[in-house]
Amino acid sequence: MTVTCLLCGDPQQPSEYMYEAASFLAERGVAFERMDWNGDLSPAAFRDVTMDMESVGPGGYDTAEIERKLDGVEVLIVHKAPVSAELIAAGDDLRIVGCARGGTENVDVEAASANGVDVVHAPGRNKHAVADYATSMILSRIREIPFHHAELANGEWSQVFDPDRLPRDVHALTVGVVGFGNIGREVTKRLQGFDADIVVHDPYVDGRTVRELGAEPDDLPGLLARADVVTLHVRLSDETESLLSTEEFETMRDEAILVNTARGGLVDEDALVDALQSGSIAGAALDVFRGEPLPDDHPLFDCDGVVLTPHVAGSTRDAVLEGPRIIAAQLETWLDDEEPTHLVT
Repeated sequence: MTVTCLLCGDPQQPSEYMYEAASFLAERGVAFERMDWNGDLSPAAFRDVTMDMESVGPGGYDTAEIERKLDGVEVLIVHKAPVSAELIAAGDDLRIVGCARGGTENVDVEAASANGVDVVHAPGRNKHAVADYATSMILSRIREIPFHHAELANGEWSQVFDPDRLPRDVHALTVGVVGFGNIGREVTKRLQGFDADIVVHDPYVDGRTVRELGAEPDDLPGLLARADVVTLHVRLSDETESLLSTEEFETMRDEAILVNTARGGLVDEDALVDALQSGSIAGAALDVFRGEPLPDDHPLFDCDGVVLTPHVAGSTRDAVLEGPRIIAAQLETWLDDEEPTHLVT
């Protein structure tokens, strides 16, 4: 029996890459059709279109282009393309939606369930990319590599020999990992290779699991008070909005560094700027911000000890391909009439 699958890519994850990852399913009788939602946009322009996806939801976007392709389609695979209630209702033959990313903000899961349509997603698809980047930011900021490069590029051969002004070895540091999901655990694995002490806060993971993976559990105030580096790896929600603000920065050590490769909304940026300018913390390495792109006049540019990058932590070729690979594996299970591991309920 042939199953028709529509690969609906976008400028950040074109359908050709989805096909590269899922084409082996043709041997299982899957017939592929391809399209790219907003395919005429550049990846940067597409980012601007989807910046509010998490708050607006799929119902805030025009899905007519996708709906026209749904006739006879039983499987729909998307990246960031919206799967609204209207689109689901238009898919008379639709049986399963694969969202090739960790979150499902672009899929109306409730409408899918009401219409008997399964939804699977790809948690951890960019865990290695983000964990590598977060670890790199920690190392480069601790050893002040970006600042040395900037000085050398400006013609300064600057060397410091005063021990009080030199950075610490990583093995001598305590790193606080906030959030112990796929990415937080991968960061922990990498830092354990440097013999750093790891303290973890995650209210949804029991202490025994944390200890089994070589870290020590603590509450957030305890972690902040102990850590030389605090790295964030939690989802943005009502619960985690401005997770770090004035009180939290006052709790952190004066020598501490904040690393954020998760979501900009986790940090109260005004409070962060105040903390940096007052010396409440020593520095930061940030890849995500409340408003993106970061405006040219943002005060973070004027703060000493800060490394800023343009939301690229998860951007590797392997991460692009891993999402559809995970979804393809889920579909293979589904074709065998078994329940996929990453079924969203």
